[in-house]
Amino acid sequence: MNFTSSQRLAAELIGTAAITAVVLGAGHMAKQLGADSAQGLLINGLATAAALFLLISMFASVSGAHFNPIVSFAMLLRRQISMVLALGYVLAQVIGAVLGAVLANAMFAKALLGPSAVVRDGAGVYLGEIVASSGLLLVILLLSQQDRGHIIPAAVALWIFAGYFFTASTCFANPAVTFGRTFSDASSSISLQSVPMFIGMQFFGALLAVGVAHLLRPKTGR
Repeated sequence: MNFTSSQRLAAELIGTAAITAVVLGAGHMAKQLGADSAQGLLINGLATAAALFLLISMFASVSGAHFNPIVSFAMLLRRQISMVLALGYVLAQVIGAVLGAVLANAMFAKALLGPSAVVRDGAGVYLGEIVASSGLLLVILLLSQQDRGHIIPAAVALWIFAGYFFTASTCFANPAVTFGRTFSDASSSISLQSVPMFIGMQFFGALLAVGVAHLLRPKTGR
């Protein structure tokens, strides 16, 4: 199937908006239900994993279902997309993330662009983002290299679900969605002051993953 650049950009915007709306909407819902921190984490993890599986399955054939600047960055480094398309994807992802935050806030009658006060910092949290981001990209890159791309939707969903529970950062692993989460006061949000380090760690994790995937790339020929 052939899709135009406009269709691909629209898919990236819609998919990233949906992910952000799910993450923040689940946070709002957990609070509305009176869930404790453990229950809230489970609600958010399940909702996010389910949405990721469906959205990647729906849009993979349109845009590749990146929905994430570090995925687009990795594909650019591997020369699988052009610089122009990569920049377009990232712009669409960031815009989509902000729109997703607005949608989540509107559904729960919150300020449409309410700022987050949830500070997330510390060495363990930053290390968690490196692990979350490098692991996410390794799932995508290694499965692609092994010609098992058909299981990527499920694999990504499972990695993110697991990351909610074993990483200190609760597995953001997405610069666009991280930025989008600043526009909400949901429990799953993040303050703007915490964003630069999170994004820095996410891109560092991406570089590690690209390096490891290259090291493990199957050899061609004899």
